[in-house]
Amino acid sequence: RPLSPQEVYLKVLYEAYRDRLASELGGQDDKLSPIILADFQRDGYHAAREILEQYGGVLIADSVGLGKTYLALRLLDDYAYQQRRTALVICPAALRDTVWKPLLEQHAIPHRIESMEQISRGDLDLGDLAQYSVIVVDESHHFRNPGANRWRNLFELVRNANPEQTRLILLTATPVNNSVYDLYHQIRLITRDQKDFFQSAGIDNLESYFRNAEKQRESLYELLEAISVRRSRAFIRRHYPDAVIDGKRIQFPQRHIHSVQYDLQAVYGDDLYQRIAQTIEELHLAPYQLDSYRHEVVQNCLLLFGNEWEQIEQALRKAGMSDEQIRKFRFELRGQAALASLMRVLYLKRLESSVEALRNSLHHQLEFQRQFLEALQQGKLLTSKDYRRMLMLEGDDEEEPSEDLQAFLKNLESIDASQYNLHAIQKAVEEDVRKLESLLQELERLAPQHDAKVNRLANLLTNDLRHEKVLIFSYYKDTAQMLDQELKQRLPHVEIALVDSDVPMEERKRIVQRFSPQSNRYTLQPGEREIQILIATDALSEGQNLQDAGIVINYDLHWNPVRMVQRIGRIDRIGSPHTTIDVYNFIPEDALESLLNLMQRLLDKLGQINRTVGLDASVLGEAPNPMDFNTLKRIAQGEDAVLDELEQEGELNIGEFLIEDLMQYLKQLGEEHLGRIPLGRGTAKYARNPSQVGFFAAFRHTRTERHYWLFQRNDGSLETAQLRAIQPVRSEPNEPAAPTPQPEQTEQKLQALRAELVKRLNQQVHRAKALPTVQRQIQQWLRVQPSSALRNELLQYFKDALPATDLRELRTVWCEVQKLAPQQALQRLKAFAESHPHPPVNPTALEETTEDDVECIAWMWVLPRENNP
Repeated sequence: RPLSPQEVYLKVLYEAYRDRLASELGGQDDKLSPIILADFQRDGYHAAREILEQYGGVLIADSVGLGKTYLALRLLDDYAYQQRRTALVICPAALRDTVWKPLLEQHAIPHRIESMEQISRGDLDLGDLAQYSVIVVDESHHFRNPGANRWRNLFELVRNANPEQTRLILLTATPVNNSVYDLYHQIRLITRDQKDFFQSAGIDNLESYFRNAEKQRESLYELLEAISVRRSRAFIRRHYPDAVIDGKRIQFPQRHIHSVQYDLQAVYGDDLYQRIAQTIEELHLAPYQLDSYRHEVVQNCLLLFGNEWEQIEQALRKAGMSDEQIRKFRFELRGQAALASLMRVLYLKRLESSVEALRNSLHHQLEFQRQFLEALQQGKLLTSKDYRRMLMLEGDDEEEPSEDLQAFLKNLESIDASQYNLHAIQKAVEEDVRKLESLLQELERLAPQHDAKVNRLANLLTNDLRHEKVLIFSYYKDTAQMLDQELKQRLPHVEIALVDSDVPMEERKRIVQRFSPQSNRYTLQPGEREIQILIATDALSEGQNLQDAGIVINYDLHWNPVRMVQRIGRIDRIGSPHTTIDVYNFIPEDALESLLNLMQRLLDKLGQINRTVGLDASVLGEAPNPMDFNTLKRIAQGEDAVLDELEQEGELNIGEFLIEDLMQYLKQLGEEHLGRIPLGRGTAKYARNPSQVGFFAAFRHTRTERHYWLFQRNDGSLETAQLRAIQPVRSEPNEPAAPTPQPEQTEQKLQALRAELVKRLNQQVHRAKALPTVQRQIQQWLRVQPSSALRNELLQYFKDALPATDLRELRTVWCEVQKLAPQQALQRLKAFAESHPHPPVNPTALEETTEDDVECIAWMWVLPRENNP
């Protein structure tokens, strides 16, 4: 009997996934362990264990509330309890005492817990932590910034560890917050910056792989299959509908979005609102972008959005700058202009949040500019090596308390003012000071008692949500503290509490227990009252058990909609007693379009700065993404479907439909039929659209067990990315087969594709490793030096790519080295090599492949639909 397209499609999936399905279809039993898992958690544990043994690291990225902590706990039971390895858990401080410490002590697992705040310390003693061979990082998306202390410290900790012994377990429901590079920087902790770490999975260079994935996110499929365990909430609901833990059936609540409309212009008054929006856009913010006031820049009329860079470059050369100094200046110029734009973006976000948030922010800016002006009038030009700290002062309130403004101002230093146009700077600062003073004078008259937005919240709490347990979120501490004070006055008989970064960890723990005693197994003490309304910033860490509540209110617009998913995850968790979760989002109905338009203009300027100065590195991660604006409008319309879409986007459940298609078939019809289909069989089908016409072949490498899916289009182009290759052959039940071309044509296609695959695999084996430019330059210099033991040692050292974390320092060293005599230069390079040893890595051992090593699983012709009679 000829095979149907669906049979061939599912045969390909079955052969690729059959080992994983052994557990997902009930084929694996747990070893004896006191840690009880639901069946979907057990399947995740088995997959994670296999990945850990192969790669030494794993990313567990199941949806929020699915119990990733328990998967990690089960792995710790294996490694730390059974095998007696030393275990280190790194987590947000708020989870140390409420989640990790009780669980680890309950199961007698030897451990050490460090908070992310501790890992962030500049003076962290890494030697003290080097003894730990199993490291769990909870909420690992906090390690997405390689410039942050916490990332650098963790990287240094793992880079020098023994790869044979070390196991790194990363837990996050949202590996991507702003871009795919968030994921890249987390994966670097596993690979120790070894670019070819996943060569055996078909990824030659991880860095270039991610550059491609930024344009085509589905390209991440191969990497995610290799290194991650990721199941969406929707997937678990569909395929584990009867999941139980310890005999109790797990309930997954339905989620509903509600839009709470309010009048933003009424909060400020029409005229004042328009003036504030205009002033935010017009602020000069000169102290943040001093380099644009250098004589060479001003004389060449660079308004940051022109095309005069060549003239400026010539002027800087005449002023005596080297090429390297000009490169750094260009980077600084663009960074400063972008920083000023980000400050404007931040003020716009605070404008929507609350009068209090905007007022405090503008007051900080006024105080800063006054001090700057006062120094300027005394002939001093103040600067800071890190004006980005000002952004931190005004940014979202997260885990750690922000720096005090006065401490920031005290650290400002004066620089040589002779290189700058002081008159232009003074004029710009004086204009900003006048505008800020005028705005603040009017903002001081506005009181929360008459605030239309606060009134809307109070009405909601006293009517529709009366007697409900409610969690209220704001991005900003100023807004949260104002709401706490105002609601306590308006609702004196309701127990209300606040959690922001100013609240000590021990007090946060008690507040969480009183707000959600049932899910935290907490008994109220004499004199304690259960908290009914909890107001929080995002300092209320992910991973908290707050599922006694079934309602979340988001008081601010979701400029980063993925954050909404993280917040819902605080209450939509395993063990929730609720059948529905209700999410209320405050929307400034009257001003939404004008806010989005203004935000778009600010972001356009930011993009223009990037294009003008011409650098690839982006700072837009700290700003809203215009692509999210449509999502924002859908949230405003109360579309429930947007939640699942956001969850999938943040979680990168790429290709989940493949395993879903297969499981759906197997649960209905079993695996016997697919198992009996001989290897090498195929069929034909009609294409859904002209771009999908071609020939598909699935191969397996008999020695490595790796699967390869190839699709050759009619124009001869070859698709080897698995997800894109299999899309044209995805088939529905009862989809009819098309007439199959002659067997000779099929055999010819298979032989050609097998030969092409073997050629590409062997090219991987022999491909020279790409070296960073600075290392290539050093090698070229070393080769022309007289032969010596030291020179030969250095040639050996620089032949392997160094981690990106070392390259900035190496560039500086190389600039110095070129000015030294050869012997001094060799000694300087030796000192660098001794202080920057290569991370110990497991080399990727690739072997030559022959055509006999590659067997055909199945094939399929995808024919033009016009061939269908």
